[in-house]
Amino acid sequence: MATKICLIRHGQTDWNKQKLIQGRIDNPLNEVGRENSKLAASKITSLNITWDEFLSSPLKRAYETAQIIKNELNFNKEIIIIPNLTEREFGELEGKKVCQENYALMEQGVKGLEMLPELQNRAVNTIKEIYKTFPDKSVLVATHSQFIKGLLSALIKDFDFTCVLRNNSLTLIEVDKENIKVISYEKD
Repeated sequence: MATKICLIRHGQTDWNKQKLIQGRIDNPLNEVGRENSKLAASKITSLNITWDEFLSSPLKRAYETAQIIKNELNFNKEIIIIPNLTEREFGELEGKKVCQENYALMEQGVKGLEMLPELQNRAVNTIKEIYKTFPDKSVLVATHSQFIKGLLSALIKDFDFTCVLRNNSLTLIEVDKENIKVISYEKD
């Protein structure tokens, strides 16, 4: 049997709306983000999976997304904070515009940036750890765009890292002893 994991990108923040790189800056959801998190709960319900655990990044925007979805699903267990589910460290790029120029800088590296291979390793290792901790369970995970992209780019050969994973998008994966398999992901 495999562990099913549904990765949920957090709801919208004001910085998302302004197309600014947040990284580890701890911004809360805005009203649109709160409303869309309720809609994400409906999408999760339509998957017809009984969820055993709910995990979250420690950042406010992810945890608040998890809380809203938890309430909408009437999930009765506590949300477990997993520090390694946090967003990518962008260093000097935090607070800058999301644009091709800054994506190019990410490839070159700037001071304080978590480089792509580090992000990919962290994402893959975190998913493997979730599998070890919750074998053969179904797990919801509230996290961040770059964490999800780090995972997808490690697993899918031609993944376009510049694609947009919209707020509250769902990524479904299955994990067993040997493999992490991408079932589906939502992108714009």
